[in-house]
Amino acid sequence: MKPMRPRTAVRAAATVAATMAATVAAAQDAGATLYDQQCAVCHAAKGEGIPGFAPRLAGELGARAAKASGREYFAQLVVSGMMGPIVSGGEKYNDAMPAFASLPDGQLVAILGYVLGELNGVAPEHRVSAQDLAAARQRALAPNEVRKLRDR
Repeated sequence: MKPMRPRTAVRAAATVAATMAATVAAAQDAGATLYDQQCAVCHAAKGEGIPGFAPRLAGELGARAAKASGREYFAQLVVSGMMGPIVSGGEKYNDAMPAFASLPDGQLVAILGYVLGELNGVAPEHRVSAQDLAAARQRALAPNEVRKLRDR
């Protein structure tokens, strides 16, 4: 096999980069659409939340996502739901979030990718993965137990 000429290698690298960018954009679009369908009714269109009802998601989740325990919490949250008092953004909430275990892992990854990436600027390596969701499904917790994960 002959080595690629420099121009051919540059074109090939540019094609790979463009394909990857298009794939990321498509995943973000899918996540945004699914978020609008599944989450916006409570957390508002751009994750602003509804005071006293559902906490703000935009700009609030980055520090938690940076830790493995935070990603475990997010995965368990969407799989099992959550119930109990929390404080988010300095505001108190005491309600329940339903489980979204009926959605396939690919859709949950897309939604969480949108929420963590687009709304919180979290790097891809600190977002919830399909493996995180599979582990959460195996461990399925009661909603009040998910609440306890939040404090770790």
